[in-house]
Amino acid sequence: MKIEGVCPYCGQPDLVMRSLPLEIPFFGDALQTTLLCLHCTFRHADVLLMKEGPPVRYEMRVDTPRDLWARVVRSSNGTIRIPELGATIEPGQRGESFVTNAEGVLSKVRDIIEFVRRNADSATSRRRAGQALARIESMVAGREPFTLIVEDPTGNSAILHEKATKAILPEAEARRLKRGPSFDLSR
Repeated sequence: MKIEGVCPYCGQPDLVMRSLPLEIPFFGDALQTTLLCLHCTFRHADVLLMKEGPPVRYEMRVDTPRDLWARVVRSSNGTIRIPELGATIEPGQRGESFVTNAEGVLSKVRDIIEFVRRNADSATSRRRAGQALARIESMVAGREPFTLIVEDPTGNSAILHEKATKAILPEAEARRLKRGPSFDLSR
């Protein structure tokens, strides 16, 4: 299916949406979508699950190198936290869903911290970023355990591993979570 619309960033009528139905193990029917502006190159890809579940929280203690292989599924509404680093990946205007593993989550956090370190305006900020990067390298090497938390108000994110625990989030906690982007294609 292909739909044309107005770009949410540049306002030009050059936005194209392509979609493809999928069957995803553990989640069921889904729709893979890609929005692409042919004018400004705005791009947003997502996998939309055809159902929403109750708000969930997954938590896993990663304390062995094998635990780094734990599959992590994040919907565009999912929030990922690593408390030991004070790191949070929240949905945003360009938040996209992804499937990775625990090591891949550390890699995403590392990329963000490297960007912050390169652009820091003080020696203190660069030093603290360097310390965080050293901790991440230790975690990736399996020398420092950490906690991985995934929360999703739509129930469409998960940690797929036997050590992961799943809990239903109380409505009050689910309302405090940020939500991913929404687009009005009718402008």
